[in-house]
Amino acid sequence: MEYEYKVIDVADGAISSFLLGEGRIETEVLEAYINAMASEGWRLVFMEKVMQRHLVVTDRETLMVTFERRVPESERAARSSRCIDDVIRAEELAKRKGRNAAIGAAGMVAGSAVAGSVLSNLLNSEE
Repeated sequence: MEYEYKVIDVADGAISSFLLGEGRIETEVLEAYINAMASEGWRLVFMEKVMQRHLVVTDRETLMVTFERRVPESERAARSSRCIDDVIRAEELAKRKGRNAAIGAAGMVAGSAVAGSVLSNLLNSEE
């Protein structure tokens, strides 16, 4: 394995996305991420804008930024042997995030139903 890669997400401001329905990724923030990665030997090789669902009600602009760096020859064999472990760990993390998102969405639906029922009961009891 001669190169290794790292992908990071740089998202727009959550508050402006939620309140205005549209956010902006600040140039200074993106520059700081790129410079921080460069200081560790990473080189930006690809960047793609994606829209991701945020808080169930709005989309959030995110840049998926891919970096690469050369693996020192002395570490290549060890790094190659860890790659399959990295894939397994990443898949497990993705599954856990998916389960947590599903639980959160179900909680929001249940909470909304309970709140609606309570509000309805309060309004009906005042009449």
